[in-house]
Amino acid sequence: MSNHELYSPNTSQHHSNKETNRLTREAICTALVFLIQGQPFNKITITDIVKRAGVSRTAYYNNYSSKQEILVDLVDSLIFEINQKLLPYTNEITGKANEPRKFIKLLFEVIFQQRNIYKALQSAKLDHVILDCLNEMMLSTAHDKSDENVYRIYFKAGALYNVLLKWIQSDFAKSIDEMTKICLDVYYTPMSQE
Repeated sequence: MSNHELYSPNTSQHHSNKETNRLTREAICTALVFLIQGQPFNKITITDIVKRAGVSRTAYYNNYSSKQEILVDLVDSLIFEINQKLLPYTNEITGKANEPRKFIKLLFEVIFQQRNIYKALQSAKLDHVILDCLNEMMLSTAHDKSDENVYRIYFKAGALYNVLLKWIQSDFAKSIDEMTKICLDVYYTPMSQE
């Protein structure tokens, strides 16, 4: 993805549906991702973001209260996109993959398409935002809210997060097909048999 393409934040959490606000949010997200690639997150100022985005400080504060809120919005949007693309391969009641190979491969394809964002988060030491949003999304879609299932969700989210983090840290050294095979092998091998 080029630096000029816009990243679409999840706007469903905000009350304004105006096209102008959506475009402003996209510009702000895109600007922050671009800036993270060149300097530490804690050195980026609101002034840097608004200049890069081409928006006013007022427009910024009408949409976000902090740089961290931008990241959460951005990651929420990415996880929502992944979730939407994986739904056809997921059992609606159990949440398990109906077609594990297609499900896993598609997951890696989507992550790879958005790799610049994930690399930027990782290099800024903010990749924990991915885990936080992943936990929240998986919990929000779970039908079974029992303690046992909540722990199961955290277990799976943590495992998925660590696999993705390792792949990002390796600068995507393994291909999507190689990652799919590795994950399928793990998926089909019970922990008790390892």
